[in-house]
Amino acid sequence: MKSSSFISQFHLPSLPYSPEDELKSLARQVIRSRLPLELNQLFQVGAFEKNESRLCETQKQVEICFFTAASPNDLEFVATSGLHQYRFLEFHDQMSLLDEHSRALADAALAELRRKARFDTVAFDFLAHEFSLSELQRVFEAILNRPLDVRNFRKKFEALDILVESPHRPRGMAYRPPRMYSFDAGRFSHKQSLEGEVWFF
Repeated sequence: MKSSSFISQFHLPSLPYSPEDELKSLARQVIRSRLPLELNQLFQVGAFEKNESRLCETQKQVEICFFTAASPNDLEFVATSGLHQYRFLEFHDQMSLLDEHSRALADAALAELRRKARFDTVAFDFLAHEFSLSELQRVFEAILNRPLDVRNFRKKFEALDILVESPHRPRGMAYRPPRMYSFDAGRFSHKQSLEGEVWFF
C-alpha cells in the first residue's frame, strides 16, 4: 500500500489488534478490507518489534506478520483495477520501494515461504487450477531464486504422482501446446499418510 500520493514508497498493510482477536481472521480482514483477493492459505511468519514515535515519546509495538499466495486472477485484478495505491512488488527488483520496516517483514516472509515450499503445497496457490509443468517449475524457481534442471524437475513430480493430467490444451499458440495438469490434494494427503512429510526439494 502506498504511504502517500506524493512519496513513491510503499508499506505493508496492517490493523491494530487486541488479545481477544483471532489473528488469522484479522489478517484476512487486513487484506480483504483493501482488495477482494482469493485467499487460499495464510501462514504466520512471526512477531516483530517496532518502535513508533508519537508526541516526543517512543512506543514499542509488536507486529504479527502473515503471508498468503496471490493467484494469477489476483495479479490480473490489481493490474487492471485502477487502484494505484495498491501494488504487488517484484521481490528481487522492487524492494527498495518498501519502507525499511516493511522490507524486514518481507525478508522474513520470503524466508518462511522458501522453507515451506520445500514440503508444503503453497507453491500451487500461485498457479491457476490448470498449469503446465513449465509454469510450476517457474514458480519454484522464483521462490527459491535459482534455476532448476528441467529433466530432474519433471522426474521428481512424475515420481511424486500428485498431478493429474488435463484433457485440455491451450489454444492459439504458435507452437505445440504443453500438457496441462492440476494438483490432486487427495493424492498428496495419501502420500503424506504413507511417507510422512513429502519433500519437493
